[in-house]
Order: sequence, then structure tokens, then C-alpha cells
Amino acid sequence: MRVLFTVFPASAHLYPVVPLAWALQAAGHEVVVAAHEGVVDPDVINNITKAGLTALRLGRKEELPDALGRHTGEIKPDRPTLAFDPKDDDPDTWRLARFFVAGMLNLHYPTKLTEDGRRPIVDNLVQFARDWRPDLVLWDPLVLPAPIAAKACGAAHARLLWGTDNIGIIHERTKAELANPIPQKPDEDPRLTLTEDPLEAWMRPLLEAHGLEFSDEMLLGQFSLDLTQSRMRQPLDLTYVPVRRVPYTGAGEFPSWLHKRPERPRAVLTLGMSRRNIYGKYSGFPMRELFDSVADLDLELIATLNSDQLATVGPVPDNVRTLEYIPLNQVMPTSSAVIHHGGGGTFASAVAFQVPQLVVPLPMWDEMVTARYVVDRGAGLVVDPEGLDVADMAKQLVRLIEEPSFQDGARGLYEDMLSAPAPKDIVPVLERLTEQHRG
Repeated sequence: MRVLFTVFPASAHLYPVVPLAWALQAAGHEVVVAAHEGVVDPDVINNITKAGLTALRLGRKEELPDALGRHTGEIKPDRPTLAFDPKDDDPDTWRLARFFVAGMLNLHYPTKLTEDGRRPIVDNLVQFARDWRPDLVLWDPLVLPAPIAAKACGAAHARLLWGTDNIGIIHERTKAELANPIPQKPDEDPRLTLTEDPLEAWMRPLLEAHGLEFSDEMLLGQFSLDLTQSRMRQPLDLTYVPVRRVPYTGAGEFPSWLHKRPERPRAVLTLGMSRRNIYGKYSGFPMRELFDSVADLDLELIATLNSDQLATVGPVPDNVRTLEYIPLNQVMPTSSAVIHHGGGGTFASAVAFQVPQLVVPLPMWDEMVTARYVVDRGAGLVVDPEGLDVADMAKQLVRLIEEPSFQDGARGLYEDMLSAPAPKDIVPVLERLTEQHRG
């Protein structure tokens, strides 16, 4: 069968789907991975081909509205984002996230016609689907033109969840709110006032342009492949197909200094690829102070920093090695701890190699959920990014390395990971579901 993947234009969204795409190719299926060039991550198309997959370029970043570049350039750690904690009792947290999801979608996939009467990225995807005729479309939850393309060509379609199902939670709560409106507070942020589902309102003109109508399936898929661990899944009445997340973090030459285990414990500091591109020097980590705090410790720290971050750091201690980029799959096997921002890719790599985690969550999607899960399972510790105490952070890093209980917790996460079907084992499931749902 023919399988079309659609990914949001960032490598952090591409990498989770690569092992499943490989598995489908290895089983003899045709695979194409579609994306448009991103403002934050312009290399996403190249990274598709570097992974040995066929890439479809849906559009160039020049076709995106100027407002998207300004929006991205203004992002800082203290700005509201798409993140919210499902356990937070304050409805304003997820309502504000709903507003940002709708706004971000409108920036990436504008509903207004261009001068030549087109909506470039959406129309390109729909036209390709009608021409190529995929049997199955697997789509990133933030690429909502994908179910439109699937419907337009009669393909089965499903979401591929790389994190907590925030869209599912928002949609369920939005329907409940429309049925029983939340009383408006005095001087309430007007963005929180709800008269209709903002995601449905954004999607409607795109659907109508292709002769389609809105349904829950257009936001949630006919089913969802879920790469998150089962204990992290939210209690939603949806069809989830669990898939083991096999970490892929890009390709690169294997450096000689990583061929054998280090002489002293090694820790890794990473902010994730997309995150550091967005924040730049606003990383949320006091790098200089952290390096100073570990200078006298009996450990080696590997830090992946971009040029903006390195410019603010200055000279580094002898036991700190800074790199622009290294695939985590190369460095994790010889590491005793990892410090990270709570992103799903780093979490998955740490789980796969049973590495205890020190999470300093920088919220953009579900980082607080991940941090709490790591702590609850005894696989690591969390540091509050507000008023971060670097000396205390260094002490917690030492605890992760020296206390055996954290290694036990990391082993538990690894065993949970193995309980989900591997990508190769999910291929026959997808074949059956495609036959069931295909138009």
C-alpha cells in the first residue's frame, strides 16, 4: 500500500515517525513524508532525505505569512505557549493553550486566499493526495490539512501522537464548555471567551474549499497511533493504537571519543533541536553558572549548545565539552545522567538507554507532564525553572549518578517501553485498519 506521512516543519516532529516509516518501507510499502519548510527549522526537508525517506516539499518558507516569522522571533520562556497541564484545575490554562493552537495553525496554514486564488500548502497537499492516491495518511496532530487531503482522496487516516494528546483534551473540553458555558470573569482576557470551537472555525473554510464538512474525525483522526508510554495517556474516549517509540535523533559521524566508556561518569545537557532554535540565548538555563558549579565535580558534562548560547558562556571548565550537535543515540549509551527540557525526543532516548533524568521543564507542549511522570516513576528529578538554584541543581545531578534507586526507576521506564509493540509489529495492524477505514 501507499503511505503518506505529514509532519509539522520541525525535525523534533519528524524524528519520532522515522522508525515507523522505515518499518513500512521494509515491509514493501511505498512511503512519502510531506512537510513544508519551517521558519524555525529550515532543514526539515533535508533531514527527511538524510533518514533515507522520500520527501515531498509542500511549500517554501517564503510562502508563509510574514507574521509567522515575527511570532517565532518573539517567543521567550515566559511567554504563553501551547502547553498546559491536564491536572491543573484552572480552566484558563488550557483555554489559553486553545487560543494559541488556533493562532499557530492559522499562521502555518492560512485560510485566506493568495492573489492567485490558492491556499498554497493546503492545496498542494490535497492535490498530491488526489494524484498519488495514498491508501493511508499518518499525520502529525498539528498538520490538520492532512485529514482534509485524506478525505479528498478516500484514504484511511490516523494521527501519529508524539506527546500528550493536547488536541484531544482541548476538543473534549471545548465541546463540554459549549454545552455548559463557563461564566466569564470580570476583566477576563477576551481570548478566553468562547462562542464557537476555534479549531472548527479555522478549519471550516479549508474543508468547504474541497467540498467537505467538519466532523470530530477531522481533528482526531479515524484512530491514533500513540508513541507515548501507556501510563502517560489521558483518559479520553478515543481509539489509541500503542506503538513503541524507538528513538531516532538524526544521523551523524560517530566520533572516536565515544567509542568506549568514559573514565568518569558522563552527564549530557541538551535543550532539544527545535527548542534551542526557538529560544536561542533565552534557553532558560544559566549555562555559565551551571558550568562553574560542576567544574570541581568528578564527572564529565557534554553540553549541546548553539552559537547564540556559546556566545554567552565564555571559557568552559576542563570537564565540560560543548558541541553544536550530536545524535543522542551516540552519547546516551555511555551516559549516567541527562539534563533536559522535558521534550519527548530526549525523554525517549533516555528511556531507551536507561539513563536517569534531571528535567528542567521549558513548557511548550507537555513538558510538565513528562517531568512529573519521570519523578513519579523514580527515574529522575525535576528542577523548577523559576528561580533556578544552580548549586542545588548540581547536587541533584550528583544524586542521579550516585544513588542506585534512580537507575532502578530508569529500568522500569525501559520495561514499560518494551511492553508496547515495536514499529515492525504494528505494520500488519495498520494494513488491517487501512482496509477497514479506506473510502
